[in-house]
Amino acid sequence: MSSDANLEGIIREHVRKRHEADDEAFLFGSERVDLRRMGHLKLEARKRGFTFTVDEPAERGGTDEGPNPLAYFIAGAASCLMNQYLTDAIYRGVRLDGLELSARGHFDRRLGGAFTEIIYDLKLTSTSPKEDILKLSREAEEMCYAHNTLKKAGVKMTTNLFLNGSPLG
Repeated sequence: MSSDANLEGIIREHVRKRHEADDEAFLFGSERVDLRRMGHLKLEARKRGFTFTVDEPAERGGTDEGPNPLAYFIAGAASCLMNQYLTDAIYRGVRLDGLELSARGHFDRRLGGAFTEIIYDLKLTSTSPKEDILKLSREAEEMCYAHNTLKKAGVKMTTNLFLNGSPLG
């Protein structure tokens, strides 16, 4: 994985601040996305100059012009976790040559239903020792806001970890 020393310095400082959590101004954060209806069930979401489309598939009454909201939900949770692996690897000096993640979410479709389980299949390629990868995995989950939120809400969170093509338990 190629790296940029300036970006790595920014990441190290951010992770250090999270570990120390002594700066009042740093303790609490917020996130905002603005949405507007574009037609029927199609929505445009905006964040810092980026736009993306949210829609439902035709079988649920949408026009299928973008991923459905739950796909973004799962992608958001999965990318949050994946970014924590990457940032913590930089912070700890763990070499990651490759990182891929597939995410599945199981949910109850009934009225009042919710997600019951999120399953991640995380595939890492690395020359780092198994123990470093396992520590990285534990810390990445502890640092991930989405993972922690879902876990605290009672969603079963499962990560199937693979290192260089072999299951890592």
